Amino acid sequence: MNIMKKHISIIAVGCALCIAAVAAFTGCSKDNSDTAITAAKPENAETSILSEGELMLQSIPVTSDNAKLQSRTVVQDDVLWLVQSGSAAEFTVSGRSASITLAGSSGINNDEEHRPRYAVYIDDKQFCDVIMDKPEETISLWKDTDKTAAVKVMLLSEAMFGGVGIRSVNVDSDSAQPVTPLSAAPLTIEFIGDSITCGYGVESKSGSEPFMTSTENFSKSYAYLAAKSLGADYTTCCYSGYGIVSGYTGDGNKNANELLPDCYELASKFEDYDNDWSFPEQCDVVVINLGTNDFNYVSQDLEVRGSEFVDSYKTFLKNVREKRPNAAIICTVGTMGGDDVYTLIEQAVAELNDDKITSYFSQPQSMRDGMGANGHPSKRTQQNSADILSDKIRKVLGQ
Repeated sequence: MNIMKKHISIIAVGCALCIAAVAAFTGCSKDNSDTAITAAKPENAETSILSEGELMLQSIPVTSDNAKLQSRTVVQDDVLWLVQSGSAAEFTVSGRSASITLAGSSGINNDEEHRPRYAVYIDDKQFCDVIMDKPEETISLWKDTDKTAAVKVMLLSEAMFGGVGIRSVNVDSDSAQPVTPLSAAPLTIEFIGDSITCGYGVESKSGSEPFMTSTENFSKSYAYLAAKSLGADYTTCCYSGYGIVSGYTGDGNKNANELLPDCYELASKFEDYDNDWSFPEQCDVVVINLGTNDFNYVSQDLEVRGSEFVDSYKTFLKNVREKRPNAAIICTVGTMGGDDVYTLIEQAVAELNDDKITSYFSQPQSMRDGMGANGHPSKRTQQNSADILSDKIRKVLGQ
């Protein structure tokens, strides 16, 4: 490792606490086989103030001031936690060497198949893809090369399996501001949904495989792909198995424990981050893809339970409209079936008589396009859905 002239640590809001430079860095690999090195605090550490042009190692917390944040995040003890499918921090880093120090939530104690998964991107190319199984690890981005690059850290797995925290960006730089936010996109889309939106099982080899977070990947879901196609920022609220009046049920009895409307106003339903969400984003479009998990319950008695679904769907739409007063709202279902539920969605939309709320029936998945885990959409199906949705969004925006 290079010998540094000075080592400093910068933290937000007016005070500086000294920490040691990281002694060694892990590479970032998909199998996460390397051992993480955790920084230690020296007894005689000194605080220094950076002068422009003087090369120093800075340890900088990530905040909304120096990063563009995508989807829902939570700050705890100066750590920025990525807590929803696709939650991300995007920033430009300038320096001779750079690394990021990440933190693992209590989700690292899940069984091996259900731990949080994240990816790091450099200049929009995936640098690494990791299942988080450590309380802390430092990822080396580059060394001994003067470089400016766009860096993104994104949670690939869904909220209920825990988050990944960004403790700091560590950069050897002569800049007073070596970490700066990427620019906001002109369009922001909110995606509200279930496992289809989460990218559940999208990387599985067959529909008979069980669920694992190692095959769940939001960056291959229709939501992320549509946002990328449109050059849009996004925010998400999605949970596998969740519905409007009933979560998934195998026997037709109501599952009232897994309802999306109950957690829409939370940053995450995962107990570490179940803070109220303040809805700071100004969304231009909201996409609601719910109803697939309600089907087994509602279809047992379409007359009675269908009315219950319509009423609950309307109530949820009103809540979304209150939070997103100017957004175009697009409602859909159908990728995994649910014709009867879609008819109920059409009824709910019609009864609200809001000319900025529309609906369409998603193209059902086909065996010829392959299947993801437990019969979920494959990569090809997710891409097909993204293409259709992108066209729908352009239409409602008059493009």
